[in-house]
Amino acid sequence: MKLEAPEMRKARIEIVPMIDTIFFLLVFFMITWLAMVKMNGLTLNVPRQIKSTAAAPHVVDLSVSGAGRFYVNAHNATAWPAALKAQLLEHPGSIVVINVAPTQKTQTLISVVDSVNGIITDSHARASVLIATPKATQPKQGA
Repeated sequence: MKLEAPEMRKARIEIVPMIDTIFFLLVFFMITWLAMVKMNGLTLNVPRQIKSTAAAPHVVDLSVSGAGRFYVNAHNATAWPAALKAQLLEHPGSIVVINVAPTQKTQTLISVVDSVNGIITDSHARASVLIATPKATQPKQGA
């Protein structure tokens, strides 16, 4: 009885297992390399509780209403530069908070900030300037 020889198929080299093996080796060597790197750092003793002896800085609130009126610490001030300078001379390390109504133009804010910087420079106060803005409202979806 004669047996038929199986059909000879052409050999194929599968590349997918080889790619998987290369990636596995790459990850293995990367993790090994990271473990071998000597991390140099300084030890730092962080205090557990910070006790502040400094008093809170004096805050000077400069507001511009929608009608263009100036207020220094909620008091109507037509001569606001003089009132602000008096506050800064009384409390040299103050924080000046500028609050401009949203209906005012941006140029008004820029002019006020420039004026405040000039007053701080003239009075030689070490004051900081913050600009307060109202929280922006997002438009409703589907509107």
